[in-house]
Amino acid sequence: MTPRKAGRRPASSSTPGRQEIWTAIRAMPDLFTVTDLIDRSRANRKTIQDYLRCLLAGGVIQPEGDSGYSLIDDRGYHAPRLNRAGQPVTQGTGVENMWRSMRGLVEFSPRDIAAHSTTPDALVSEPTAKSYCSMLLRCGYLRVLKKAEPIAGRQAIYRLIRNTGPRPPQVQRIKRIFDPNTGAVHTPGDAP
Repeated sequence: MTPRKAGRRPASSSTPGRQEIWTAIRAMPDLFTVTDLIDRSRANRKTIQDYLRCLLAGGVIQPEGDSGYSLIDDRGYHAPRLNRAGQPVTQGTGVENMWRSMRGLVEFSPRDIAAHSTTPDALVSEPTAKSYCSMLLRCGYLRVLKKAEPIAGRQAIYRLIRNTGPRPPQVQRIKRIFDPNTGAVHTPGDAP
């Protein structure tokens, strides 16, 4: 058996990660320690220490005493996505923007999704939006309202029919979708 390389945890992992640590930090009254976070989040010590370094560098928490910390910049429900230097991580922002756009629009084409999802931090191209729409359609998240007419230059019009929550379904390399809102994995052909 080949050992797994260090790095990001798999999308379908049930191991506690940054979101669970962040939720534990926000639930603490004033001060917290690494041990407090281990008890509340069930994440391992190294994962917690690594994330705390990112939060310190980003000015989200500050050290208190010998081994404690306090939250000084509560950024809401979602765990801040910061690198080791404390800078925002932009990888995945395009997918988050596309999912948010789909949840907000009644009906849409890939062109609409690309236009509504592009920001100064994330460029979403039409081919990227078309690919994401196609995979969501094949896994039962979207319904076609109007078929594409390539000769006329018209794209398909879709409607979101499986709105599972705020976190975007992730297309995995093995051509399936992991939905972090439900923890479910969907393969092409799944019905809602």
